[in-house]
Amino acid sequence: MRNRALFILLLGLWLAAPAQAQDAAGDTLVGQLRSLVASSGLSEEVGVAVVDIRTGRPVFQHHAERPMNPASNQKLVTAFAALRLLGADFSMRTAAQGSIEGGAVRGGLALRGFGDPDLDYGDLVELARDVRLAGVDRVDRVIVDATYFDDQILPAAFDQQPNEVAAFRAPIGAVSVERNAYVLRVMPGADAGATARVELLGAGYFDLTNRITTSATGAPNVIADQRTGDSPTQMILRLSGSVPATVRGVSYRRRIENPLYWSGHVFRDALRSQGIEVGDRVSVEATPAGAPVLATHQSPPVGTLIHALGKHSDNFVAEMLFRVMGAERHQPGRGEDGVAAVRGALDDAGIDTAHIDIVNGSGLFDGNRIAPQRLADLLVTAYRDPAVRPDFVASLSIAGVDGTMSRRLRDLPAPRIVRVKTGTLAAVIALSGYVLGPEPGQAYAFSFLANDVRGRGGQARQLADGIARQLAEQIYRAH
Repeated sequence: MRNRALFILLLGLWLAAPAQAQDAAGDTLVGQLRSLVASSGLSEEVGVAVVDIRTGRPVFQHHAERPMNPASNQKLVTAFAALRLLGADFSMRTAAQGSIEGGAVRGGLALRGFGDPDLDYGDLVELARDVRLAGVDRVDRVIVDATYFDDQILPAAFDQQPNEVAAFRAPIGAVSVERNAYVLRVMPGADAGATARVELLGAGYFDLTNRITTSATGAPNVIADQRTGDSPTQMILRLSGSVPATVRGVSYRRRIENPLYWSGHVFRDALRSQGIEVGDRVSVEATPAGAPVLATHQSPPVGTLIHALGKHSDNFVAEMLFRVMGAERHQPGRGEDGVAAVRGALDDAGIDTAHIDIVNGSGLFDGNRIAPQRLADLLVTAYRDPAVRPDFVASLSIAGVDGTMSRRLRDLPAPRIVRVKTGTLAAVIALSGYVLGPEPGQAYAFSFLANDVRGRGGQARQLADGIARQLAEQIYRAH
C-alpha cells in the first residue's frame, strides 16, 4: 500500500514537471520581453500582444488593449476580410462590350471594369486582340464603364497629403490600369540643346508642355508639374529641366489624377496597336444597354492578389480589394460599404470591433485605429481557419527572405519561421504576424504597434525585431 502511494506521488510529480517547466519558460519569456520594452526607451509609445496559438492564451501584453494607428498593418485586416468575404478563388472581370455593324462598333466600345487591381497595358492589348478577332476593325469612341464603384476615386484619408504625386498615393476606380500610375520616360534629343523626347502611355490624356532640353553632360534634372485641368478628361503636365546626352534615358513613376479617363486612352492605344481604327473621344459612362460582350479578362484570384499586401505593402491593391468588398455588398461600391463589409467580416469571426476604427484598407495616413490585442486575435483566428490560413500565411513577408522583410531578422534559429506584415508612417512603426515553431500547430501570433515615434523609427523597428527574435529563440529553445 505504501509502495502504491509512493508510485502515485512520483507519477504526479512527473506529470506536473512539464507544465511547471513550461510555466517557468513562460515566466522567463515574459521577463525577457518586458526587459526589451523597458530598455528601449519607448515603453509609453508601444503596444504589444503575444498569443500562444496552440492554447489561445495570452503570453505577453503591454498596452495591448490601447487602440493605435496600425499603419500598413491595416492590410492584415483587409486581407483577412477579403479571404473571408470574397474567398481565395474570387477574381475580378474586365470586359469589352459593343455592338458590331459591318466591322465597326458604333455607339461606343465599352471597357467595363469590376475592380481588377492587377490590370495592365498587356492585358488591354490582349482584350484588343480579341476584339479584332471578333470582327472589329473600327471603333467610333471608347467608353469607360466604372459604375461598379461610386465616383469617389480618392480613398478616405488620402486627402491628408493633397500635393503628393508619388505612386503610393494613387487613386482607385472600377477600371484601373497599371495601378493608376504612369511612367514618364525622358530621352535626350539628337544633339546638345535639342528638346528631349518624352514617352507616355495613354498620351491622349495628357495636356503636355515639354521644355526639357538636352545637355552635353551632367546629371538628369527633370521637373514635372502635374495637376487636374478645368475638366477631368485631361491632366496638365508641364515639363522642364534637362537630361544629358550621355544617358539613354530616365524614368519616373507618378500617380494619375483621374484613372478613368486615362484608362480609356490606354485602351485606345491598345486597340490601335492591333490595327483597329479608333476615334479620339473617351467618355466615362455606363455601357450601352444590350451591348454584347466581345472579350473578357480575369484577374488573378484573391489568394494571389493579397501577396501584394503582405509582402510588398501595396496600397493600391489594398484599396481596390477594400472597395470590391464594398461593391459586393452594395453597388455602386462606396468607401462606407467597404468599411461595413470589413467590420462585418470581423464580427462574424468573433473579433471584438467595439474599439476598432476603419477608414480605409491600406492603413495609409491617419484614421484607422486598432489595439495590438485585436490584431493578435485576428492572426489567431486566421491561423485556425482552414479556408483562410494557407493563403493568409503565404501572403506575408518572410523574414530574411522576401518582401519588406528581406533584409531583416536574418539571424533566427531556423529559416523562414517569422512571417509578418510591416508598417511604416512618419510617426508609426508596426510589425505583426507569426513565429512558427518546429512542431505542427506550434506558433506565436504577435502584434507590435509603436505610435508617436517620429525621429525614433529606427529604435522602434529594432525593438519590434528584438521581440520577434526573442519569440523565435524561445519557441526553439523549448523544443
